Amino acid sequence: MWDDTTWAAWGVGLVEPLLDPYDRVADLEAMRLEARGERLRAVTLLAGTLTDILDSLPDQDPWRHVDPKTFGTYRDGLDLIPTEATEIREDIGLAALARPLDRDAVRLVCSAAHGWESVAHDANEFEEPVIPLTRAVAWACWRRRAYLGEDNYPVLVLFSWLRRAALIAGGGALDDELAHQQMRAAAKIVDDVV
Repeated sequence: MWDDTTWAAWGVGLVEPLLDPYDRVADLEAMRLEARGERLRAVTLLAGTLTDILDSLPDQDPWRHVDPKTFGTYRDGLDLIPTEATEIREDIGLAALARPLDRDAVRLVCSAAHGWESVAHDANEFEEPVIPLTRAVAWACWRRRAYLGEDNYPVLVLFSWLRRAALIAGGGALDDELAHQQMRAAAKIVDDVV
């Protein structure tokens, strides 16, 4: 049975690192179980969140159009956060990228350039879509944070997609496109911040 609270709590964890680690694991496992019963809703929610976060990056950001053959290691963050650490897990700025993205998650990051429907389509081909989607979302959040520091936009995006995903899964049409586009425009990082 679907519970928005589980997904919302996971979303808060995208910007609040001090949540209890056991709660994080429990939320992720609950999300995987809920997605089995409501796959369209789960995939839509995470695909929309990923796409909106990546779309908020500066137009010239290399993560907006990645090379699927080479993308997915901490080296993809060195353009914004240089390091001399020998152990990336110990580097405060890059530790979130220490575990490389698997090929499925990289594919989803690539798909985001074509919109949330493209991400959802690709994710639906996976037996287990929640894990690569959540990893891709977490990496997108890292990239945004590398530009701005503390930032609540990822949570706002996820909250807006909770409602949107419920509409789509219920066979309804999106009825908030203008407000959604305004939120996306307001969150856009302009190139001169770089």
